Formats: sequence, C-alpha cells, structure tokens
Amino acid sequence: MLFRKLTRRSFLAGLGAAAALPILAACQPQIVEKIVEKEKIVEKPVEKIVTQIVEKEKIVEKIVEKPVEKIVEKVVVVTPTAVPKRVLRMTSIGGPMAERWKLDIEAFHKTQNEIQINLEVAGGAEEEYKSKFPLIAASADKPDLAWYWVDGRQYQGLANGGLLEPLDDLYKSEGWEKALPKAALDSYTSPDGRRYAVNEDVVWYPMVYYNLDAFKKAGVEPPKNKIYYTSKDEWYDVVNKLRAAKYQPLTYGGKEGWIIGHNHDVLLQRLMPEEKLNDLFVNARKGATPKYRYTDPDWLAADKMLLEWKDKGVYADGYLGRNYPEGRSLFVQGKAAMYQDGSWAPTAGVLYKEAPDLEFGWMLYPQLKPDIKPKFLLYAGNGVMIMRGGKNVDAAKRFITFIMTKERQEALAMSGLLVPSRIDLNPEVMKWTGRHVFDMWKQLGEVGTIIGWDDPIPAELAQRSFILFQEMLGGTRKPETIGEELEKVAERLRKG
Repeated sequence: MLFRKLTRRSFLAGLGAAAALPILAACQPQIVEKIVEKEKIVEKPVEKIVTQIVEKEKIVEKIVEKPVEKIVEKVVVVTPTAVPKRVLRMTSIGGPMAERWKLDIEAFHKTQNEIQINLEVAGGAEEEYKSKFPLIAASADKPDLAWYWVDGRQYQGLANGGLLEPLDDLYKSEGWEKALPKAALDSYTSPDGRRYAVNEDVVWYPMVYYNLDAFKKAGVEPPKNKIYYTSKDEWYDVVNKLRAAKYQPLTYGGKEGWIIGHNHDVLLQRLMPEEKLNDLFVNARKGATPKYRYTDPDWLAADKMLLEWKDKGVYADGYLGRNYPEGRSLFVQGKAAMYQDGSWAPTAGVLYKEAPDLEFGWMLYPQLKPDIKPKFLLYAGNGVMIMRGGKNVDAAKRFITFIMTKERQEALAMSGLLVPSRIDLNPEVMKWTGRHVFDMWKQLGEVGTIIGWDDPIPAELAQRSFILFQEMLGGTRKPETIGEELEKVAERLRKG
C-alpha cells in the first residue's frame, strides 16, 4: 500500500466519539511547573568570646561561646517539563529522492530539537504515487509537506484547488528569485501569479547508458563525437551487433507508461521542428488556438519511429512486462548492453550502488534528421510543497528554508545523489555529483536543452498517450490512430 492502511483518524473513529476525546486531549502538549523541595544545610559561624582574668601568676580563662547554628532552609525549584516535539509528516517517492531526504532530515534534526520530520516513502510504481497523492493531499489525513512533480499535470490542480500553501514569502526572504534557474521560476508560477512549491533539484533525460565491456565484446564503437550517433543506420548497426553477441540491446521498464513516454519525447525532439513542438506544449490548454495538431505528419513520424525501433529489435525481449527497477536489473546483471534512464541513474543511490563494479558510459539517443541536432531534455519539476491548512505550516517552512540554503544544496551535490537546483553554487562542488553526471552537466550548455513534451501538457493528455504507446507497441493499435485519439482529448480540453 502507498500509505498506512489504518490512519490515526480512522482509528479514533473506530473507538467512537466519546472514547476519542480523552485520547485527543492526552495528545495535546502541556507545560506544567514541578515543585521540588530540597533541604539545604547552611552553617553560620557565631562569635567566640574569650575573657582572661590575670591574678598573680594564675591565669583563669573564661570562655563564652555560642555553638554554630545549623539552619535548615527549604529551597523551591521550578522545573518545566520537556515540551513535546512538533512531529511533521513528509511523503516522497523512493530511490535517490528518498535517500537525499533522509540526509537532509538528519542534518535538520541536528540543528534544532523542536521539530521532528517523519519521512513516509511511497511503495509501488511511481505512477501509483503520482495518481494517488492528489487524493491524499485533499484528505483529512494529508501530510504536512511533500515532494511531488511540478508540471502541467496533477500539480496545477492541487494549486488551483487551494490545497497548497503559497511560498512567495520564502522566495522573497531567501533570495530564490536570483538563486534558481529562470525556467524553474517561470514554470513554478501559477496562473494566479503565486508560487506554491520550490524546485530543489534538476534532472535531464533520457540518456542511454552502455556497458563498456559488452560494447567491446560485440565490436561496437561508442559515438565518434562521444555524445550521440549521427544516424539511425548507425544505431541499428549497434543493435544488430549486440544481438549477434548474445546481448539484449536496450532495456527499460515498458510496463510503466511514463518510461515509454520519455522515449517518445526524444523522438519528437529529433523529428519535429522546435516551433511546432513549442506549440504542442501549450495548445491543449483551455481557450488555446492550435497552430499545429496531433494529426500532423511530424507527430505521426514519431509514433511510427517508436514502432520501427520495436520492429528492428532495439528493445530487450519482454520489456513491456517489466517495471522500472526490473528493466534496470537486466543492465545491472550484464544481460542488456544499454539502459535508458535519467541523470539520476549514475548516482550513489542507483547504478553506483547496484552495480559498483560495472564500467559504463553514457550517450544521447541518435540524431534522426540532418537538420535537427539532439538536445538534452531538461526537467525542473522536482518540487517540495506544503499542504494548506495544517497546524505545522511555520515548522514546514523552516525545513524547506533549511534544505534550500547554499550549504544544503552543496551537500546534495556532494552526496552524489542528485543535481541541486541553485545556480549560485561553487562549480567545484559539482564534481561531487559523480563523473558521469559531472560530464553530462558540462555538456548541457554546448549541446543545448529543451523540455520534453509530456511535462508541460495536461495530465489527461499525457496519461492517455502512455496507454496508446503501450497499445501500439503491444500490437493492438495502429500508429495512425494515436494522433487522432490525442487530438480528440486536446480539443475537449481547449473547450474547457
């Protein structure tokens, strides 16, 4: 299950209203004074009087003295009982994201002792968390804060529905306007002009990671430009050589539609002029007038190319039946020579952990048209947000402020888990992200970046596309019908 089966509220409800009241009262923090009586022995010296009487040679010494008094004083000490910590719940997906939160939470706890953050890591596939979290955020059992995707899908519904706390005050007081990328600032600004989340790390996707030993054994040369092959013929030649050497070519978990969506995003960038792609990013919004449609030839070309790759044997056998970690396992085990994933894969939490002895390189998917150069697909949608109306909003803001400081952002880079979002960090720190990520990071400016199609579009359109791609690759749908189905969805969304 994604969250606890029995919540605190449902437990109280099961006891009945009368039984619940004492429990609720007992949970409230109380500050009392504890009176402690102590006996303190105080010794007070008194005067010693000596009288001497001299009579001839006989001396009589008369001593008058008062014994030392022992006085008992009662000391009253007021000792306040310890104030209970404010316990906050935070939800997140697993993997590197959860690992980084554990480090941040541990560091935060060391700086203060009033606030405790309890991390709840969602189980199951990412799509499960993506679909269920909006329901949790709107429930009585909502967490205090959460990590979630900030894009054109469910997030905007959360913001528009008044479920998130505005963070504009932190953007101003903490200087995030100057510290974060413009793309993140723009994309995090809602239609009402407010910001309800903050971008804490950036990723790019999808890369192809390749086993150096497998390439050598199969007689495959990496790209001559060290970044991507320049034609699909080169790409297919790599696939054929790998299969001849008894390797599965490219593995990923096609059972999860978003992974196929990443593959399709690449094909769109490689085949569609940027002007058309930019229009598709926004033309399904309410009231939009599209310049281009999903029934146009450029979109159909990407759908057909995805199917062609399947027919050419690019994908590992059985890939549609594997989820995300199962798809990666073929690469980790050395059975597949290539693996599709994002910049979060060559990190301490994923490949460096699961395959510490594996020597591998990285590349982008190949160039498919001479006039369109491949680019990195950049995603700044990893965000942290606070649920509105909770009793711990101020405490949650303290935690978010902490994790967004330069010190913690540099610590994130040095952890090797993810790439921090702040652009005002010491470049030397970025070397700690790992040799693969650092190498890719250096290429971002030269190669160029663009966002992927399925990030800014409405959630319904993206989710529908994932299903259609799976149906096509599974042999139950023709590529010509995908654009038609998506255009129907887009047109309905335009009308509102």
